[in-house]
Amino acid sequence: MTSLRESKKRATRQAMSDAAARLALDGGAEAVTVSGITSAVGVSPRTFHNYFSSVADSLLHYTADVLEAFAEDIPTAFPGEPISSVLELTLIDALDNEYMELRSLHSLFKIGEAMENLSHTAEEKKKFDSVIHRIIAAFQERYPEYSTFELTIILNACGSTGNACQQELKRRCEMGKAPSKRERDELVHHAFATLRGLV
Repeated sequence: MTSLRESKKRATRQAMSDAAARLALDGGAEAVTVSGITSAVGVSPRTFHNYFSSVADSLLHYTADVLEAFAEDIPTAFPGEPISSVLELTLIDALDNEYMELRSLHSLFKIGEAMENLSHTAEEKKKFDSVIHRIIAAFQERYPEYSTFELTIILNACGSTGNACQQELKRRCEMGKAPSKRERDELVHHAFATLRGLV
């Protein structure tokens, strides 16, 4: 019985943190509100505050979940590929599945930008920085030729490129021109080729 109760609590916590992330992706920091999150999940504001101290705290929970899962995949994802290709192919996979897209590293990058515009405590900021360092450490283990500073630059550049792809796809959908899988893949390949052409 305790196990079932704990499972329900975990599911509720994840549903609220995922809802916060989706609001941030679709509308930026200003769109992430307690009422928006609770409305999306179908719970009360009181329930939200039983789990999270703030909106930023719910996004932090999302961040930790995504990083933990992604860090586990980094050592074996797309063997033999350079780091930019791993991130490019990861984005292509994510765009084929809404759940994967929400919980992708590229979405996480945009969530991080939203968090910068939200009120959060020093402790919450410290936790966010800590989980970001975990993903850099995982990449550094696979690509030891890069320093922490260099990996930070690469991940930020690829994250921005992924966000640009997501925004362009969203723009096309809003214009009534939903891209096919082939068109999505071509857009991502073109975007990352443009990024590589800068160096």
